[in-house]
Amino acid sequence: MNREYAAMLKLTGRPCLVVGGGAVAERKIAALLEAGADVTVISPSVTPAIRSWAETGGLSWLSFHYGTPEIIRNHELEGSEKDPVNKGGTVFPDLSPYVILFAATDSREVNDLLRREADKLGKLVNIADQPDTGNMTVPAVVHRGKLTLTVSTSGSSPALAAEIRRELESAYGPEYAPYVDFLSELRETMRERIPDTQKRQELLRRVPSWNVPERIRAGDFEIWRKEVLHTLKEASSPEEFTAAYVSIGPFF
Repeated sequence: MNREYAAMLKLTGRPCLVVGGGAVAERKIAALLEAGADVTVISPSVTPAIRSWAETGGLSWLSFHYGTPEIIRNHELEGSEKDPVNKGGTVFPDLSPYVILFAATDSREVNDLLRREADKLGKLVNIADQPDTGNMTVPAVVHRGKLTLTVSTSGSSPALAAEIRRELESAYGPEYAPYVDFLSELRETMRERIPDTQKRQELLRRVPSWNVPERIRAGDFEIWRKEVLHTLKEASSPEEFTAAYVSIGPFF
């Protein structure tokens, strides 16, 4: 059995389609909007949150049912390949512009229809009620600034994934957001002053001993961060930088 390929997607400005307007669809949409995606929703009714996003221009909402097999036959007879067929409150749009498709309705027939159409076009598609039938599953996620932790059971047990996510939320609290920002600053400063890649990696491995998250929780992190970065940036040579770096002690 092949393993799934884990990846992070940059969706800013990329068109994504969500078919469905209930609570499950709302969670999918919220994550897409947070990622900056250009979201279109197809559903005859939606939750108050989705309606609010549509009214404020956050997404496009087509208030129709997604097409059925009968609509597909009508679509083929009319020869339309690009324009939606709107008939009897049902729409069957062209899916080719969308990067990712989400089927989140309470109809297995409709969800399966979207999956089949997505497969024809080679699109990524997530099926909410049967995640193992799509070619993409959405993991449980913990965001801490630039740090993203994900958990997936490949659709086998969303409940277990949610339980592990809660454990991660407890283990990696809000302090990890500024911690990762500091690591980014530190890494950039080091790249400017230490040309040797192996040496940089060796020095970076010392960072966990500084107990930075504990310092953040204690409340004196910002003063310490500025002092550390100032001292390191003042170093005039790799040797001076290294000496200043290794002198940084842990927080107790």
